[in-house]
Amino acid sequence: MQAVFTLEPTPTVKSAALYGSLPARFVAFLVDSTLLVFSYSLVLYGLSDASQQLYTWENIFQGGDTMNQLVEVGKIVFYNPYFPALHWLYFTVLQSSQKQATIGKYQLGLRVADLRGRRISFLHANLRYFAMVFSAMTLGLGFLLVRTSRRRQALHDYLCRTVVLAN
Repeated sequence: MQAVFTLEPTPTVKSAALYGSLPARFVAFLVDSTLLVFSYSLVLYGLSDASQQLYTWENIFQGGDTMNQLVEVGKIVFYNPYFPALHWLYFTVLQSSQKQATIGKYQLGLRVADLRGRRISFLHANLRYFAMVFSAMTLGLGFLLVRTSRRRQALHDYLCRTVVLAN
């Protein structure tokens, strides 16, 4: 008599309590953004010889043209090609790593996975990162889908077939 073994397909994660909530994801994004801007500012100001990048807050708020000076500092920090590259590398490398999370997500007990709960590849993390543009293009409504979807997926998660799981 032979024993018959059947293998069931790997189940898709379905319980809503397993998924990261919008507030937790937003706080993780704030933590990640703070770390990125702080580290980038240290590198930018530490390696720069240009006097434009040596503004202090005291110098910015002196005089009457403070808004123009703030815009200038914003241009220096965010229009520099190194910041988007650092931002992209930070999110894609860390989300495709063994931890499956950026530092902010990891601290809040969240991780990015495919629909079956497995780690995503670097290519998949790139696709997810650039799909966030679609979530932002809808005036942020793509991110608010987290509140109404069954798996708490944002628009970019739907497009890339990923979920953010709570550990």
